[in-house]
Amino acid sequence: MRIDKISSRGTVAINEVDIEINSPITLVCGANRAGKSSLYNGIRHAFTGVNPCEPLKKNYGLLINRADDNNVGYTFVDYNDNQRACITLPNGTHELTEQLPFALPYLLNPSLFAASTTDERRQFLFNLGNLRSDGAEVREKLLQRGCSEGDVDEVLPFLKSSFDNANKHAMNKIKEARANWKATAGEVYGDKKAEGWKAQKPEIDNEAATVRRNRIVNIDDEIEDQVQKLGAIQAEVNGVKARNSEVIRLRDIAEKTGRIEEKLKKDQQEVIVWIGKVNEARLFATGSAPGSTACKCPECDAELVFNGKELLKRNGDLHGDDEAAVKLPEYEKTLTMLRNAVANGERDLQAAITARDQLAVLEKQNGQAPNEDALIEIKTKIESLKATRKQLQDELNVLNQNINAANEADKKTKQAARYHEEAKAWDLIANALSPEGIPSEMLSAALDPVNARIACSIQALNFPGKVRIENDMTIMEDNGKLYSFSSKATKLLIDSMIAEAISYVSGIKFFMIDEWDLLDMPSRSTYLNWLIDLSENNEIDSVILFGTLKMQPTGLPSTISSFWIENGVVQDRKAEAA
Repeated sequence: MRIDKISSRGTVAINEVDIEINSPITLVCGANRAGKSSLYNGIRHAFTGVNPCEPLKKNYGLLINRADDNNVGYTFVDYNDNQRACITLPNGTHELTEQLPFALPYLLNPSLFAASTTDERRQFLFNLGNLRSDGAEVREKLLQRGCSEGDVDEVLPFLKSSFDNANKHAMNKIKEARANWKATAGEVYGDKKAEGWKAQKPEIDNEAATVRRNRIVNIDDEIEDQVQKLGAIQAEVNGVKARNSEVIRLRDIAEKTGRIEEKLKKDQQEVIVWIGKVNEARLFATGSAPGSTACKCPECDAELVFNGKELLKRNGDLHGDDEAAVKLPEYEKTLTMLRNAVANGERDLQAAITARDQLAVLEKQNGQAPNEDALIEIKTKIESLKATRKQLQDELNVLNQNINAANEADKKTKQAARYHEEAKAWDLIANALSPEGIPSEMLSAALDPVNARIACSIQALNFPGKVRIENDMTIMEDNGKLYSFSSKATKLLIDSMIAEAISYVSGIKFFMIDEWDLLDMPSRSTYLNWLIDLSENNEIDSVILFGTLKMQPTGLPSTISSFWIENGVVQDRKAEAA
């Protein structure tokens, strides 16, 4: 990136600055409060759209230089012939003619890399090296480390966002597997304890269980046989008892035969008597005498009575004897009762005769019941068999419980082993995806050229030590000194070397340095010679340095241009550099 022109109006301490840049190295200098930092921050604002001193856009009005009632401000940078980056105040409108390189913020502010978090540095270097965490390369590296293909495919979607998310997923799977192991084993997980862990199980005797099952089957068959025998004998006993009961019942009925016959004869005689009484009462009731027949004359319709000898005219009405008419219904009712008694007697007599015949048949049969001792013996044997069976079943239950407990223990052992293997498998993936694993390996591809470039700068700057970005993203000076322990001047040199390395690797070939005046005179000269060599080797297009000097330097080579800012305006005051 070659910077062609920088223009700024009404921003903080800047009144009006126009800088035409015709050399690869530009030195912007001046006294304190001249406007150097305002111009430096304005350039960063123009490129990024974010002011480094005020992140809130609503406060951009505070960035305006209000001299001469000014109400607007802007900074724009022309670069690469026809490209421009511009910021306008107070509305904060940010304009770009092309999308800027992602690494540019680290070149506009070289201390940004050191100020970034470890993850931010790692992600930046991944992008710088065009490395992808979700690519086939990572998958292949995981498989080469012995990771399960199924687990690798499961974690790949998380790698699309970052190694950190994939590592967190693997750690969660480890926790899940360990929790499952604990729930299965009932113990706190430990990787050494879990290796070869077995659940306790009781002693089992499958042969004894088989013997008892076979004996129970045989006893069940014997019990069934004895129950059938008992049923047969009991049926015979019940048959004899039923036959004897029937004999008693039939004998009781048969013994009533004489009484029934006697009563039946008496009832039959009574029926004959009462038939006569009913007929006689009926004749008297109709006005007739016994042996007479009443009728009407066919000629005159008169009531006639035939007495067996002659036909006589009946005197009086047709109703006959009133007393006989009153008694007739009672006589008829009595006759009906007697006839019913005869019918019942005939029925009872027939039943008694039938019972007598059946009794004769039954009495010829053997009515003796089986011996009760046989029943007691069979029942006792059945109870004994049942007791033996219960004892065998209780013993079998204990054996089966032990067998089931042993099987459950074997199942737990297998489950625990599976969960332990899952924990180990995901631990392998988690370690592979940790910053010290595959990311570190892949970062070497991005770090090696950066560190190699820093090593070249160390020699060119005559830096009295070694500077290196470690795989864990720590910036080290010498062998054991942290960047954070270094002086401001040393940090400026280290930041410059890192920025140049990023500029070189990314191909941007541009960076800016503020507070360049922190360096002493010999270090400044060495620094400028380093930049001149880079320029002559076509390894940088533009470098802009900002520093507080006593006066504008003179006698600089053509590769370096200097601009003096005073009261927010560029002045031409060249003098010998202090």
